[in-house]
Amino acid sequence: MIKFFRKIRQNLLSEGKSGKYLKYAIGEIILVVIGILIALQINNWNEKHKANTQEQEYYCLLLQNIEQDKEQIAKLKTLVQKRFEASFGLIREIQKEKPETVLFAKKWFPAFQKSNNTFKPNDAVYSDIKSSGNLKLIKDKSITNALNLYFKNVTGFSEAILSNEQSLINKLYSLETYFEIGFYQAYFEDNDKNFPEDIVFKVKTDLPKHISDDYKPKLYDMALFLGTVNQRRSELLLEIENQVENIKEILERKCKK
Repeated sequence: MIKFFRKIRQNLLSEGKSGKYLKYAIGEIILVVIGILIALQINNWNEKHKANTQEQEYYCLLLQNIEQDKEQIAKLKTLVQKRFEASFGLIREIQKEKPETVLFAKKWFPAFQKSNNTFKPNDAVYSDIKSSGNLKLIKDKSITNALNLYFKNVTGFSEAILSNEQSLINKLYSLETYFEIGFYQAYFEDNDKNFPEDIVFKVKTDLPKHISDDYKPKLYDMALFLGTVNQRRSELLLEIENQVENIKEILERKCKK
């Protein structure tokens, strides 16, 4: 093609047709410019298409993370329901005229199980988007605002859960003796093979069978406190679940699989 244009120019010059040559040269320049503009337009279209594709992929990946958050919430709600029901049994036992130490302890353990388990939002994709500098690909800024608010809110609720659990642990550590709460009684009933028989026999003989009247109010208070902590945990998980559902609904509208 270049040789073809060059031959035309040479013929025009050799024939002394300088006016036509000038017009032809201008026309050739215009064609080149148009060609460059078309190429740039195609390149811009390709880049825009790639950016739109990447944006769509991000929305769907973010949605996958949120769906994992929803699964996590379901498991935590199941756990807190078991804790909640166990705390009812704990309160009922301490309300008895002569609560038994072993029964009290055995109800305490499930009511307090996995105390450090709290919601941890899956921010893998969003962190990758920000660290890679691709946040600009999310053109709908209401999405980034919603994501920022989501992670801020659920992190706050999760920290509140752990704070309440720490208060419970501190209360447990404040006990002067574990004899009265039944920890040793329950332990030696299920794990007596780990100790010599003479020690186990003497321990079971020495440990009180019933919680004393002097210690009962303190354990009653602790049982009620545990129940309220579990109640609060349930409420906070519900708040987190609402946040998960809201952001999930937003991302479902954006993710066009």
